[in-house]
Amino acid sequence: MRKFRTYIITKKKIYRAAAAAAVIAAFSLGSAAVIKNTPETEPEAVTAYSPAEDELYKTIIDDGLPEEDSASGITDLIKRIFGFDADKPDTIIESSSAVLEAASSPAAEAPDEVPETEAVSEPAPEPDLEHTAAAAELPTHEEIINSTGLELNNATNYSVDLDAMCSDELATKLTLDGPQVLIVHTHTTECYDGDAMSGESERTTNPDYNMCAVGDVISQTLEAHGIKTIHDTTIHDYPTYQSAYTRTLETINKNIEQYPSIKVVLDVHRDAYIYNDGSKLRVAAEVNGSETAQVMLVLGTDSMGLYHPHWRDNLTLAAKVQNAAEIMYPGMMRPINLRRERFNMHVTRGSLLLEVGSNGNSLDEAKTAAVYIADAIAAALLNG
Repeated sequence: MRKFRTYIITKKKIYRAAAAAAVIAAFSLGSAAVIKNTPETEPEAVTAYSPAEDELYKTIIDDGLPEEDSASGITDLIKRIFGFDADKPDTIIESSSAVLEAASSPAAEAPDEVPETEAVSEPAPEPDLEHTAAAAELPTHEEIINSTGLELNNATNYSVDLDAMCSDELATKLTLDGPQVLIVHTHTTECYDGDAMSGESERTTNPDYNMCAVGDVISQTLEAHGIKTIHDTTIHDYPTYQSAYTRTLETINKNIEQYPSIKVVLDVHRDAYIYNDGSKLRVAAEVNGSETAQVMLVLGTDSMGLYHPHWRDNLTLAAKVQNAAEIMYPGMMRPINLRRERFNMHVTRGSLLLEVGSNGNSLDEAKTAAVYIADAIAAALLNG
């Protein structure tokens, strides 16, 4: 049985990704319906590509990048388009960017077998959730709507003010009528450093070790705060890794059709990077006297021309969640990352993509972070 391979993102692969992005940008600039990204006037349901170009866009983004040599001197273009420094790998969101995902897992090398899950130890003990319902004091409304100095890595050319957004009213209002939150995993089989992760595989179908285990904790914590939650554990990145976002969109739509009361969709991932020496990116902080994985909120936009007219509503929620987390658990959050890709966030006005830790973190650290980020999400939804 063939295992999933682990791919190191080299500068060559990054340059290929940037070259593909340049092709996409060329399509956007050459189309009749070019979108101007200005904060004053946001486009409504506009597609910046012709049908043929849109299909090519989807192929490049969702199914892998073409294997072509890239031009030299492209580092500045990488910084401008993707919002990270190629010489500083800890700034790369390898798992959350569809473009970088394709660069690290080209279509020609895509895994098509179930990753092996044998020889794993007993699941890590569940974190103590008692504090969530009993002892964790959520910030007040006044605290949630006021912030100073929230950090944003902006890969778009939109102008946004996170501090101002904290005072905006949420477009998402919870009710008592049915489930309110849906948790899904586009890259369900992502797992953490430890027994379930071998040198050749960074994924497992074992739900006790992959993203389902983290989603379970988030779901339990939200439920403890009285927020009805659906956790869909469908595997979207097996048997093929490509088009995982397309399959996740089908899962989201299916759940919303079954539970039209859903207002918030959380797509829970973990970040990943492997350094040249084989070590893995670990993002951690000391919170309440113990180590926890850090969390990054990733937000999609319509910057690539895909329909997503209400992305600022999602960003407003993210700003309030980030602020609540900084109040409750200082140091746990990485800067919010605003992306050009859409990441299925157009379906609701309360969609967030969460990067809980990285491939260098332990599952225990990720589960601790899951409790904390769920507390912050509950605070924002209940008091924001």
